[in-house]
Amino acid sequence: MIKHSLLTLVFMISFNASAWWDTGHEMVCSEAYYLLSPAAQKAVDPLSEAEGSFGRSCLWADWVKRERRETGNWHYINLSDDQQDVFEARCPENGCLIQAFYDQVKVLRNSQASFLQKQEALWFIGHFVGDIHQPMHAGYPEDLGGNRHQLELANGTKTNMHKVWDGQIIEYVESKIGKKNFHLAVKNKIKNFLDQEHSPKIENWAQESRDIAMSDSVGYRGAVLKVASNQYMETHGPIVQDRIALGAIRLSNTLNSIFDNED
Repeated sequence: MIKHSLLTLVFMISFNASAWWDTGHEMVCSEAYYLLSPAAQKAVDPLSEAEGSFGRSCLWADWVKRERRETGNWHYINLSDDQQDVFEARCPENGCLIQAFYDQVKVLRNSQASFLQKQEALWFIGHFVGDIHQPMHAGYPEDLGGNRHQLELANGTKTNMHKVWDGQIIEYVESKIGKKNFHLAVKNKIKNFLDQEHSPKIENWAQESRDIAMSDSVGYRGAVLKVASNQYMETHGPIVQDRIALGAIRLSNTLNSIFDNED
């Protein structure tokens, strides 16, 4: 745990400016925590202690990938324009988000895994669920999930499609309604979504993200969007809130299914 804490401190100092999706990730995991069963919370607490909370632990995977570069491909699944069905996609040899998610779930279920192995598995799982609910993590390989799709914000700031969806929509909406109200909106959406049936398959979650990314309003397909206007941010803010809320519910369901069945 000491090793992880020191590593986290180094990456927080060095790379915090590039951690665009911190708010989304932390909200997914923090809200998921409140939906966990008592048994799951009891299991998650010691595994998250090194980071101070489960929400904070879900940021670790972005920091550690700079040191462990083999984990970089675990954060997304990219599909070409003629391959829209996630279920028909195949991970490359160096991995993808879907395979990494299932691999880490196996570790967390493994009674023979060490504390450190389970700690990392939990932190990866929490992060991956956040990633797969961000539409640009199911984007095109040739533009690196929108990172090469260059845009401008309404004020002329240079950006790209991935950054817009990673955090700039959140930042814009929070600037208009405040962070507290943004969080309250997510909590209300969680309440509304809880009674719905939720697939346990990450492929379904990825397909949702892919379908959002390909929708006309997003302007990603064909790189037609050139300016992410204020209206664009306002229109898509509720979609981002939906994705955070759904991510929290599905993460809690995943962890409850693991820890509620432990002997």
